[in-house]
Amino acid sequence: IVPTTSTTTRTKLNASSYGRGAEIWPECNEDPIQLADSFPAGIIPPDALYALKVVDDSPDLENNQEGKSKKSYLHQKIRRILKRAAGSSQEQKSPKIPIDKTPTIIALILLLSGLVRPLDAITAIAIGGYLLILGFWAKSPREDGETPILPSLPPQGHVPDLILNPLGITFTNSKTYDSWLKVGAMLSLFAPFIMIMRHRFLMPSLTTLDMIEARASARPLFLLCCQALVEVISRRVMAPLPLRILAPLAFNTARLVPLWSWIVTSTTTSGQVLAAANLIYWSLNLFGFLIPTASIRYLRAHFLCVEAEEVKTRPGFENAVGLLP
Repeated sequence: IVPTTSTTTRTKLNASSYGRGAEIWPECNEDPIQLADSFPAGIIPPDALYALKVVDDSPDLENNQEGKSKKSYLHQKIRRILKRAAGSSQEQKSPKIPIDKTPTIIALILLLSGLVRPLDAITAIAIGGYLLILGFWAKSPREDGETPILPSLPPQGHVPDLILNPLGITFTNSKTYDSWLKVGAMLSLFAPFIMIMRHRFLMPSLTTLDMIEARASARPLFLLCCQALVEVISRRVMAPLPLRILAPLAFNTARLVPLWSWIVTSTTTSGQVLAAANLIYWSLNLFGFLIPTASIRYLRAHFLCVEAEEVKTRPGFENAVGLLP
C-alpha cells in the first residue's frame, strides 16, 4: 500500500517562523504526493517497504500513548522511513571492494625481474596520474561552493544500482559476457604468465632469445595488471562514471602497441600465435565493446542517475543501449 497525503491536509506552521496571514511556500501540489516520489525513478527501496509494512502492522497506531492522531503518527513514521532508507541504502550499497593483490604482485614481479621497459612504466604512471588529476578536478566545487563539477552520486546521496553496475544486471550476468571475460583471462593473464615463468625462471640456462620472449610477453601483461588495479581503486573511491570508463579505454588502447611488438619480436611460434590472439581479442574488445557499448552505457547511467531530474525513455529503448542488446 502506497500512502498518499492529500493537499487538503492542514499544514501546521511554527508560530516563531510564520505570522498570521503568512503564505505557504512552496505552493501545494495539485496531485497527491506519493511515497515513491521521494525516490529516483519512483522505485521504493526494499528497506522502506519493509519498514512501512512494520508501521502498518504496528499496534501503536491503535493505542498511541501520546494521544497523537493516526495520520500525524504515520507522517512521522514516513519521515523516519525516508531518512533510514536513504542512509541504509547508501551504507549497504557503498562498494567496499577489497583490492585484489594478485595484479599488484604480478606487476611487482615483472618490474623486479627487469622485464618491463621504462616506457611501459611511464605509460602506466601517466594514465593513472591523468585520471587522478581528473578526479581532483571533478570533486572541485562549482560556483555555489557545494556541488562538485562532476558529481559521482545524485544529490540525494544514495547509490543507485545503475551506478554500481552501469552495464546492467542482465548484460553482466549473461553467458556471453561471462565467456568473453574468461577467454580474456586465459589469453592475457594466465597464458602470458606461464610463458614468462617458462622462459625467465624455469629454463636451465637463460639465453638471449628466452629473455627477448619473456620481455615481449611481459609488457602487455604489466599494463593489464595496472589497468585492473586502477579500475578497482576507481570503483572503491566511487569515481564518476565518465572517469571510470576512461581507465579501460586508455589502457586497452595503450596495450595494442606492445601486443604488436610482441608479434614482431617473438622468437617462438607459440609466442606469435598467443600474441596474435591477444591482439585480435583486445582490438575487438576496444572497437566492438568499450567504444560502441560500454562507454555509452556508462555515460547514460551517469546522466540518468546523477545529472537528470526526470527522464522518460521512448518505448523500445529501455534495455538496448549501444550496439549490443
